[in-house]
Amino acid sequence: MLLPTPKATDGTKGSPGQRGSRGDLTLPSAAVRTPGLPTTPRASDARGAVRHGDGGANPHTAVVESGRPDTDRWGVYASAVARWEVLLGRPVPEPTQPGRHGRPVLAPPFVEWLMGLGQGHVTDPRLGVPRTAALRVLGNGVVPHQAVAALRLLLCAHRQATPGRD
Repeated sequence: MLLPTPKATDGTKGSPGQRGSRGDLTLPSAAVRTPGLPTTPRASDARGAVRHGDGGANPHTAVVESGRPDTDRWGVYASAVARWEVLLGRPVPEPTQPGRHGRPVLAPPFVEWLMGLGQGHVTDPRLGVPRTAALRVLGNGVVPHQAVAALRLLLCAHRQATPGRD
């Protein structure tokens, strides 16, 4: 999922229907049209497994439907790991890998998975990025799901403040 580069006018004049000078979508327009993102958590999600009005499962329902979280491996984080596996559509990779001296060190594919990036986005062997450089790149990266959620929140405020809009 690639979003357009933000422009100065996105903040002051951006709207979900706006297009750029070449007819391409602006960042606010693209953010509301981004498919495949998990549904936004709602207050009602705390009450248990339900379906949202749009037909999509909330994160709690997705885990309930997928099976039991692995509490032996992940402890108190088991349900969060299971939800993220369902939302990303792939299993959690190993969190550590053997370091130079045989001791476990943080594995970049795990960080990539935690951030919700596509498998191999930074860690594809064809890129030839060493472990420490991959962790540096990931540490300085943006979590796309958070960025999209922030843009949607900003756009909701914009929609409410614009006179004459539904």
